[in-house]
Amino acid sequence: MRIRALLTAGAAAALAAAAFAAAGGANAAAAPATAGYIGTSAHLTMDKTAAVFPSRNSRQAAAAAAARGTAAAPCTEPDCNLPYHGGPVQHSPHVYVVFWGSGWNTDATQTAAEQYLISFYKGLGQSPDDDWSKITAQYTDKTGHPVLGKSLFAGSYVDATALPDQGTGGLTITDLSNELNNAATHFKLTVAAADNAEIVIAAESGTCFAPNGSVNFAGNCGTLQSGGGYCAYHSFAGINSTTYLPVVILPYSLDAGQGCGENFVNSGSAGMFDGFSMTAGHETAETITDPTLSAWIDTGDAISGGEVADKCAWGGSLWNQTPADPFGNVTLSTGSFAMQSLWSNVKHGCVMAGKLPFKVTPLGNQTSTTGKPVSVQVHAATTPASALTFGAAGLPGGVSINSKTGHIGGTPNVTAGTFTVKITVSYYDGSQSFSFTWKVGSPTGPVKGYASKCVDDAGGHTTNGNKIDISTCNGKSQQRIVFFPSGELTVLGKCITGTSSAFLEPCKAATSQIWTRHADGAYVLKANGECLTDPGNSTKDGTRLTLAACKNTVNQRWTLP
Repeated sequence: MRIRALLTAGAAAALAAAAFAAAGGANAAAAPATAGYIGTSAHLTMDKTAAVFPSRNSRQAAAAAAARGTAAAPCTEPDCNLPYHGGPVQHSPHVYVVFWGSGWNTDATQTAAEQYLISFYKGLGQSPDDDWSKITAQYTDKTGHPVLGKSLFAGSYVDATALPDQGTGGLTITDLSNELNNAATHFKLTVAAADNAEIVIAAESGTCFAPNGSVNFAGNCGTLQSGGGYCAYHSFAGINSTTYLPVVILPYSLDAGQGCGENFVNSGSAGMFDGFSMTAGHETAETITDPTLSAWIDTGDAISGGEVADKCAWGGSLWNQTPADPFGNVTLSTGSFAMQSLWSNVKHGCVMAGKLPFKVTPLGNQTSTTGKPVSVQVHAATTPASALTFGAAGLPGGVSINSKTGHIGGTPNVTAGTFTVKITVSYYDGSQSFSFTWKVGSPTGPVKGYASKCVDDAGGHTTNGNKIDISTCNGKSQQRIVFFPSGELTVLGKCITGTSSAFLEPCKAATSQIWTRHADGAYVLKANGECLTDPGNSTKDGTRLTLAACKNTVNQRWTLP
């Protein structure tokens, strides 16, 4: 397991590497689980290589500020885009919170902080209020992107048991692994759901943590540390060779005061809990986009830490960002919360919202002919440009849309008719749709059926009620049929009409004259849902065509004209 930590509000980037082995070794599980609930069959363990930010007054902070001025074009770290390293992102993120320690129940301030965090997580992800979380949706993996729109909050509880190793070195990686396992069991988290879960272990005030490499929590044991430290970090535990469980370690930020965000956005009592939402939001965004430190991370960024929230942490004050990166209050459905910005690869900078200017140009109505290729382009773009996805419903048979380019192509080859087509174009934070009518007709020609016999207006007569039969194909006018976009089949200026049999009548747009051809070649009458049929598989000229229940048999398969 690897860990990426959020710095104190007085820290810059440094890589302090140290390996911590829990019982069983890296990503180990005592009895690897393959199905069912995690906690019933596997004990989660964590190893960690820490990458943390020291405080603003440390030697590393000065080095980081100096390094920012020496980076080469075309971008200057940390203001460079995040590359993709091939790992997973979370597609359907869910947050589970365990408040560890009795103080969450007994101390009024901690109880208020607990409720603040619960409200924050409940609001995260909910549309239309939360556009901050949707910044993460631009970061895709090989199978998709984060889908947001519903609350990320999946549950919480207080574990009032006494925290271990308080007074004997602080919480170790083994202690945290044990609590992670307890939480997975409590929430009845399944192996199948683990990859999209985030378990937050929120420690009570005064908690002591064992050092994470060369640094520790900035408010360790309830005391602000003179050398700074971290405010939170995210990591993951291996369940088996293919499954992992993300975890966020969230110390009590008020123990570090302004070092971990108290009053960073809001002054006075209104900003007491600013640090909770800023650190929690920071780690959730990074868990979504880089849950195993193998997806979206700028490993060349030796200044900020390189993940989606690191590059914008504390407004860039750690590396003297000028002007400062955005931060402020974000209004969710559950209230207003202090938040930092997140890095947007699309905008090449730190932003507070995912929305982009988005223009889609609707298509006009289309007309085409069966058997002739079509080529239509849907034009759409965001500013700046981001990847688009195109979808279509109701296209004529044989025609499709390219989901990446928006090109509509193919050859109408199933039926004539009038189609209502709906096009939807989407990007990571929005979609637009439009509809249009597409009319498809046929050229004039024969309709051939069983044994290559042709549909025929008997004798070429135009008398109302004249039977429609089969005959040897001869190219004469009584076999030259047109299939109109209205669904009418016409011959000699009149419509092929159906009841129990087929006959000629003046066209009236009646349901007994509206046909739809299916992909199997069946002509289905709107009036009764029955199929044009050559009775008995006849090959005898003059056999009258009938209407019968559709059975996908050879005597119900006909060509287009």
